[in-house]
Amino acid sequence: MPPAPAVSVVIPVHGNFALTRDCLKSLARTAGQPLEVIVADNGSTDETARELPALGVALFGGAFRHIRFEENRNFAPACNAGAREARGDFVFFLNNDTLLTQGWLPPLLRRFRSAARLGAVGPLLTYADGTVQHLGIAIQPGNKVRHLYRGLPAGHPLAQKRRFFQALTAAALLMPRELFLSAGGFDEGFVNGFEDVDLGLRLGAAGLRLTCVPESRVIHLESRTPRRFGHEAENTVRLYQKWRLDRLVDLPDLVAADGYGLTVLPELEPRVTAPPAVSARLLSRLRPFDPALCLELLNEEPLWDEGYALLGAWLEKNGQPGAALDLYRRAMRMRDSCSFADCERLLRVEAALGRDSTATRASLGRLMAELAPDAYAQKKALILQTLAGGTAAQQALIPAYEAACAEGLKLREEARAEG
Repeated sequence: MPPAPAVSVVIPVHGNFALTRDCLKSLARTAGQPLEVIVADNGSTDETARELPALGVALFGGAFRHIRFEENRNFAPACNAGAREARGDFVFFLNNDTLLTQGWLPPLLRRFRSAARLGAVGPLLTYADGTVQHLGIAIQPGNKVRHLYRGLPAGHPLAQKRRFFQALTAAALLMPRELFLSAGGFDEGFVNGFEDVDLGLRLGAAGLRLTCVPESRVIHLESRTPRRFGHEAENTVRLYQKWRLDRLVDLPDLVAADGYGLTVLPELEPRVTAPPAVSARLLSRLRPFDPALCLELLNEEPLWDEGYALLGAWLEKNGQPGAALDLYRRAMRMRDSCSFADCERLLRVEAALGRDSTATRASLGRLMAELAPDAYAQKKALILQTLAGGTAAQQALIPAYEAACAEGLKLREEARAEG
């Protein structure tokens, strides 16, 4: 029997053979060392069962295995089965909607040798356009989990910084195989969601740390499996039942440690922004106002809120609503959120362009639903209670949440008055 490989790659799949094929080919091109590759097939009904075995052997020889389930057992059971079958010292969980880039593996393995008490590591995941899809999971006030800095250019200093997290996505996750098995693997009570958050929190409770390694890059096409989010409500309930997320809030602390700030939207959602000192410095470079320079400064600091507002207003005033629309959409993606102000801007430029505003009005309707009196009051009370008992960075956000709530109540009253 050949020696056990250092790394076993476990890829759960359910259909989408073209994605699996491209993923495996990129894996074979970029690994730089022998790998064991295990594809756990969740009852695929396309050409996966017919085409996959020959492709896997052609790419990886005897180091490839195809585990076939006759029904869809979902993400956690498939990954757990693959890990039990693996022979490597490390197991690398990988979604099939990914493309590996050259040299992705060595930085991950080096990080295990250089950092103490490390439980798991992941690469920097990017979209195909080079912006961040995932570099770590943060927990924000209000008991919500989010991908930190999603949409940011991957070359931005924030995307290149090393930091520790309570959870990482399992779309591309490396950890010692024995640790994964001894920790109980992924909780199979979750159905295609939050298995990775739960695993990270369990590792943290055991005194271990998780980190993203920005020197390692993987392109993530994201959520291509049908009905990927079909069990989001049940998964959320299960996560809340297992963990007191209000005691694990870390978004304000992560952002403060990076030297950035949080503004709070009327629906009580936090948004990462450039700090006042950075904004003041950029504004000083913009006197007198120059639209080309403003765009250049936004490329330099994509989290600069004032820059988007200034340039957007100039474009609208100077008869360029199409360019303004593109800018506002870029800003929303960079901020990974849509606010009341965003919707107002979109509606204004869509009207100027004669565009259909159905989607924007639907977004505005969803935001208004967030202001429903009982749920809004309950959300505010939970957040303020969490912040009051939290760190200095969390307590410093209390005035921002109070002001956002006052704005939210004002918006609700205006909507009621308009009928």
